[in-house]
Amino acid sequence: MKKNRLQQSLRDLDGWASANGNYPANWFDDYLNNGSQSTLAFNALFRIGLLEIKKELLQARLKIAPPAPKNLTTGIVRMMASDAILIESLKGTGRVANDTLDGITHLMFCAMATGQFRLIAPFHQTILLALEGGYGVEDGNNLPTGTTLRYAAFGLTIIGDWLGKPLDLDKHALPRDPAWGQLVAHWREPDPDKLAPILVAACDTHVQRIALTSRELDSGNFEFGSPFEAVYPAEILAILNLRRSLGLPNPSIDHPLMKTPYARLTCPPGMRFEPDELLMRFLAAACKHDPDAVPAGLYEAILQNSAKD
Repeated sequence: MKKNRLQQSLRDLDGWASANGNYPANWFDDYLNNGSQSTLAFNALFRIGLLEIKKELLQARLKIAPPAPKNLTTGIVRMMASDAILIESLKGTGRVANDTLDGITHLMFCAMATGQFRLIAPFHQTILLALEGGYGVEDGNNLPTGTTLRYAAFGLTIIGDWLGKPLDLDKHALPRDPAWGQLVAHWREPDPDKLAPILVAACDTHVQRIALTSRELDSGNFEFGSPFEAVYPAEILAILNLRRSLGLPNPSIDHPLMKTPYARLTCPPGMRFEPDELLMRFLAAACKHDPDAVPAGLYEAILQNSAKD
């Protein structure tokens, strides 16, 4: 079953990545020009970020190997900006945005996997404040359909450990999952030979929790519902990069999940790219039209992440 779930997702990836869903162009243009349709524009930014990810996956499938996965990184940063601004805009309303805490955690892992460490602290702080304030995103006290939030608990524990800002899992009714627990406990292990079997077991968990049907996804027993989430080992690559940032040696990982072209879509910590002009225009519009919706430090972190000073 381990191999079948991964192989089925690899077969499904082409169709998924080739589907370029449309959105009305005026959603974005109206917001950039006059600040109208803000919520639609925030969601449109998320969608066009996803299109960049799909573009990267298609290139990787065709064995087109750019020096660094720029499209993937562009897409991830756009989606993080969308989530952060939409969540911040809901402060004081008690309403929630579309993305789940699992999805948000996955985005942070993707950012780490592609070396975008500067974005993590302001994004993470935005999520913590939202959880404390009861807006933007739901925790385990108001569990969304189709998840136990065990992936979020796993990821936020590791990210909080790295940032020195631990999350109170019990307060937010987030479950400790034994399958991810060994990685939580040992991700800082200095001996790569001791860490290797733990990472292989985490790869097994990833593949076992790929949902192949909507019924499986709705059951709450699976973490990875899209072909991208299935074939991209975001949490594994993120932890390898976290260790690099701390000067810890990494083992080689002998597992099918790490042998696809998509597992090579990673960048070292601190990797910088040319500025994303569309995102810069969007952030400038947000600062002008909805300044209270731009989380503290987010705009500065994205600017610092670009190659131009």
